[in-house]
Amino acid sequence: MKTKGVTQWDENYPNSSVIKKDIQQKILWLYGEKEQACVTVEVKENTVDIHRLVVNSLYKEQGLAKLILQDILDWASINKQIEQVKITTNHTNQGMLKLLLAKEFVPIRSFKIKGRANYGSFIELSRKL
Repeated sequence: MKTKGVTQWDENYPNSSVIKKDIQQKILWLYGEKEQACVTVEVKENTVDIHRLVVNSLYKEQGLAKLILQDILDWASINKQIEQVKITTNHTNQGMLKLLLAKEFVPIRSFKIKGRANYGSFIELSRKL
C-alpha cells in the first residue's frame, strides 16, 4: 500500500490486538491455504459491514479481493434479512475504489476519522441487495 501511495493504514493499525478481537468475535474470514487474505465481516441489523480487507502483497493483482467481495455479496444475498453491504476505504485507495464501483457499490459519504485526520478523507460506500 505504501508503494502505491495509499495512506489508509500504518504500522499501528490494524495491529495484532485488533485482529485477535476479530478472531475472538468470530468475524474474521481467512482465504487461502497460507492465509493469503482476510476480511472482517460484521452483521448489524440489516447491514453487513466489511472491515480490513487485506490481501498479502505476494498475491496482489490476482483477483483475490474481487473474489472476496463477491463471496461476501453472495453470502449476504442468501440471508433475506440483509438489505445492504457497506465498506469504508481511504480516498487514496484507488484500486479498492475502482473494484467497489465495478461491484456496484455507491459512495454515501466522505469523512475524516478522529485521530487519523492526517490520512485524509475516508469514503463509505454501500450496495443494496
